[in-house]
Amino acid sequence: MVIAVTVLVVPSAFAEYYWVHHTTLVLVSIPRSIEQGYHMTFSGKLLTSDDKTPLPNRTISIQYDSPYDRTRTLTSATTDINGNFAVIWKAVPKGFSGGTYYLFAKFNGDDGNFWSISNQFPLNVIPKQR
Repeated sequence: MVIAVTVLVVPSAFAEYYWVHHTTLVLVSIPRSIEQGYHMTFSGKLLTSDDKTPLPNRTISIQYDSPYDRTRTLTSATTDINGNFAVIWKAVPKGFSGGTYYLFAKFNGDDGNFWSISNQFPLNVIPKQR
């Protein structure tokens, strides 16, 4: 019986090129409710998981409902040189009679960084009375 073993040697520069970093995404706490038509700011920060390296020029989506099933994007922003993002949103009720959004920020990842999701916050948009 002959057993063949193949050993693949990867140069360290090649291995470093394909190193993928874990990320940390923080969404700053938001109010629990807001009236329709008012403006609010979603802001936060995207860093490598060691919390030391900011990730600039990355798209952050503000999404709602379950972070793992059937999400919808409310708005999006791009991180600045320090990994910070901010976007203003005009409050719109969820459905005709209002309802609660379960909001979170999401970074979809890229060639060098894994995706990440922030903490989730409930937001009730109170419809205007007619």
